[in-house]
Amino acid sequence: MRRLALPAGVLVVLGGAAVTVAVAQAPTGGRVLHEDLPGPGDGVRTPQVGESGEGLNPAGFAAGDKVLAEPKMDSQGAKEPVYGRAGAATDRRTEDRPDLNTSADPTLHYVSVFDPDVVPFKRNGTYDTVTPDYTMVLRSRATTDVPVGGQTRLDRDRFWGDLWVELSPGSDVALPSVAPDMRILSYRTDPAGVRLTFSRDGGDNFYVRSDDPAVAGKYHLVFFADADGRYFAPALPTGPRLTPRRVSALAPPEVRPALPDGVRQAAQRTLDQLALDPDQELGVVFNRLVHYFRGFEAKPAPTPSGDIYRDLCDSQAGVCRHRSFAFMVTANAVGIPTRFVYNEAHAFVEVWFPERGWQRIDLGGAALRMEIENADGKSRHVPRADDPFAKPEPYLQGGTNYSALQGDVRGLSDQQLAEWRKKPGETPASGDFDPADAPPVDDSAGPIGPDPGLPPRVADPRKLTPRVVVTRWDDVGYRGERLTVSGLVDVGGRPLADRPIDVFLASRGGVDSILVGRGVTDGTGEFAIECDLPATLDLKAYEVYASTRDDARFNAAISD
Repeated sequence: MRRLALPAGVLVVLGGAAVTVAVAQAPTGGRVLHEDLPGPGDGVRTPQVGESGEGLNPAGFAAGDKVLAEPKMDSQGAKEPVYGRAGAATDRRTEDRPDLNTSADPTLHYVSVFDPDVVPFKRNGTYDTVTPDYTMVLRSRATTDVPVGGQTRLDRDRFWGDLWVELSPGSDVALPSVAPDMRILSYRTDPAGVRLTFSRDGGDNFYVRSDDPAVAGKYHLVFFADADGRYFAPALPTGPRLTPRRVSALAPPEVRPALPDGVRQAAQRTLDQLALDPDQELGVVFNRLVHYFRGFEAKPAPTPSGDIYRDLCDSQAGVCRHRSFAFMVTANAVGIPTRFVYNEAHAFVEVWFPERGWQRIDLGGAALRMEIENADGKSRHVPRADDPFAKPEPYLQGGTNYSALQGDVRGLSDQQLAEWRKKPGETPASGDFDPADAPPVDDSAGPIGPDPGLPPRVADPRKLTPRVVVTRWDDVGYRGERLTVSGLVDVGGRPLADRPIDVFLASRGGVDSILVGRGVTDGTGEFAIECDLPATLDLKAYEVYASTRDDARFNAAISD
């Protein structure tokens, strides 16, 4: 057992693995920046969560009350598109013109790419302004390469991306994303060994390419990503009073609103009708805009006047794309940076606020049916908080608002549909892992903890008992942040793949254990789990344990 002599404010975790968890304060009271140190046991090669490069995906990660294993590198589904192949419904467009087909859409087709799934809010493409004839465009399509790798923080939500791409040397392929600031932490391809470069443009649309002259054809791409949890749980910025004019002044030049004069004049009529101006309090302006455009209804459009923006605003007629187009024009006109975001089934907006950056705002929509493809076995992403902005009756009571999965939704199991229709607060947020919400350790179907006060478990002689070994860990971790614990599980010398793993911290001798992480073993029986250290964890000596659960084939087991 390794012991560490450390100054005050340090939490020592001891056991089969020795880990130090600290809370350090700078002289000014701010948190001290730190770098986690590698632990002993480096001779065992286990891919670490967040490690850069190809072929380094973790075996799984915890998302709310679930463990999401790395997607299998299996065959392509019959309805699964190939990104980069001409004619795919998921293609990224360079421009779009609004239309007057404002009645409910017939059948929408949505392709699931992420797990947890952000349905129907996948980002295929964005626009941030319009031309004088209201054609939506993106001001800057120049791309910048983005690095692969990084460590996730507790304020970021994690995702699997799983899709097929058609590659040719040096050609960018449009890649869907979950958020503007999405980071790709690791990736794997089949066929293997392909070096990829990821990039994004001025609208935070992502791309992937390979500069390998030998690359050609269809590849299965699975990547591990994260994104700022605040993007999915929008809110007004705190602090000093803000107005739209002040927001525009604080915005980076590349996102500051820019509209043609004629369009701005047309939008001013809407602002006048809503009694809004750039010098009013931001919360008043934004809530009134959201209320108005969420109040649109799917119904026939009026006789065209020659100004489609005015036709839509004056009639409040339209589905998701009409609402998002008109909102983008109006919000930009008052000074709030706003983008139109689309995929093959839905359109919504992103707004930029100081302190918070880009945030997703749904304005609703209407369709007779939505078919979700490639969602077998997936969970739905649950934001950390509900949308706090105005929700008029047409938005809440439409019955066909597919952004809330209302109406006729197909492609999900009955269990999935019931779970996916739950609102934030009714089910654990995908970005949270709270040990207080975990099943008790004395539940025979749940995690197996080390606490000696629990009733002894009797192994079933008809089943095999695995061996669980912790092989690698971070020497240093910090309260309220994440700690990586790695190991392996085997039985009779054979690796056990796809085994759920629970990680505990406990006082000496396994007393008062708490569950801090969940994961799953990979195909070689190895695991690498990012554990969430509670911010309220007592500063004292701890031990770390990993365990597997009892099932029909194997007894439960726990590391020494």
